Amino acid sequence: MASGTFQSLPVPTTALDGRISAIVLDPGGNPADVVNKGTPITVRIEWNLTGFLVPLLAGSWVVHVSVDEIGGPHDFNKPSPSQVLALNGTPDYRHDIVLTELQAGRTYAVVASLGFRTQAGGAAPLGGYVNVGTVNVLL
Repeated sequence: MASGTFQSLPVPTTALDGRISAIVLDPGGNPADVVNKGTPITVRIEWNLTGFLVPLLAGSWVVHVSVDEIGGPHDFNKPSPSQVLALNGTPDYRHDIVLTELQAGRTYAVVASLGFRTQAGGAAPLGGYVNVGTVNVLL
């Protein structure tokens, strides 16, 4: 599982901090960086918040995966638009995004992104990203 960068609100880390990680899984739930053509993959994103401000957060998470074909034009975000997830009342989160659009004979860079929206719908400086790595789709 790849670890990412998490940006918290401008408060001490004892008040609010976080971690984010992600992994690419094949249909059997195994880590994968090479898959057969036509095989859907799952990007599993996990994040965790710490600090005494966690119970006071209100709003929603915004999550998507950016897929960039290395050396080619087949780039996209999934889902599009990004998926909005309600806070679940705990500091731990996990979300899966299934990619079925990968084309045979191509290599893709995969990045998972996480943002935060306040209850009023505005963006807040809370979230992160993970460079999950590359996926090679066999012919």
